[in-house]
Amino acid sequence: MAFNRHKDRSQPRPPGPDPHPRVIHRVQYMALLFFEALVRFFPMSWVQRLGAGIGILVHTVNRPHRRYALINLDLTLGNSIGEAEKRQIVLRCYKHLGRALLETLRLQKLTKENFSDWVELENIDVFDRCLESGKGVILCTAHYGNWEVMNQVLGYLNLPMSVMARPMDNPLVHNHLERIRTRTNNQVIYKHKSVRKLLTALSENRIVGIVNDQNVHDRNRLMVPFFGRPAATTPVPAAIAYKTGAAIVTGYSVPLGGGRYLLRYDEPIFADAQAEKTAETLRITQLLNDRLEAQIRKVPHCWFWVHKRFKMDEHGLTDLYRQARKI
Repeated sequence: MAFNRHKDRSQPRPPGPDPHPRVIHRVQYMALLFFEALVRFFPMSWVQRLGAGIGILVHTVNRPHRRYALINLDLTLGNSIGEAEKRQIVLRCYKHLGRALLETLRLQKLTKENFSDWVELENIDVFDRCLESGKGVILCTAHYGNWEVMNQVLGYLNLPMSVMARPMDNPLVHNHLERIRTRTNNQVIYKHKSVRKLLTALSENRIVGIVNDQNVHDRNRLMVPFFGRPAATTPVPAAIAYKTGAAIVTGYSVPLGGGRYLLRYDEPIFADAQAEKTAETLRITQLLNDRLEAQIRKVPHCWFWVHKRFKMDEHGLTDLYRQARKI
């Protein structure tokens, strides 16, 4: 029997990590372990300085994403702030991302005994109140602050968490991150064909964590105002809340300085089961965008400005990020 040694490129690779690690995967994994071990022995003040330095370096060399960030600020905050302030927000954003990256590499130092040294909690009892219904809770957060710290701490508080995540292409890094995310008894739900898994987690009265602030390519996207501009937004949290009766809680990790975060949670949002489904889904999705916008306006540099948030409109791809922008 003859075997075709060439890959069949007619079929797209299914979502998820590559089935077999390649040389580049092993190099990336060893680099991750090296930096993880390195920062674990640094005091937090050193980690903060090193992370900020990494952010400054990336800000200097990463001109395309620096331009995306400035365009986003033009589209959202417009003339309400000046050019110098916009540039300062972008620089602070990069410094924050560098610090958050190194803080995440230190997450294995976070324990049930010391997590109060890392975070302050605000309105944490909202979860106990919502879980009393037995319908689970949908936690909507954003690429804001350090969302990985939030997931870990909720696990240590014995709140049953199922975290929705995007799989990594590198299978070694993918498995390593999964070990970190699940060491506090959290579960991980990967995005491919995830709705049934989300519904199962809610039926088990778990908290389902969803990061819902990025551009959505899916044909079911809703064009919902964000900073007054239509933004392609996922309807999933609102639609599931309508279907199941689960409460939606919005929460954000706000940096306090020195590697510490305020984990702040808002009062729950409940779907009106008597309302028409499409209108109610739109109402809740708009409210989620409004809450995130309010948080970003309070502390703007902690959001992920480098993402092309307004890449899609109701017709498809926009040309907003092709425009010239002095950086």
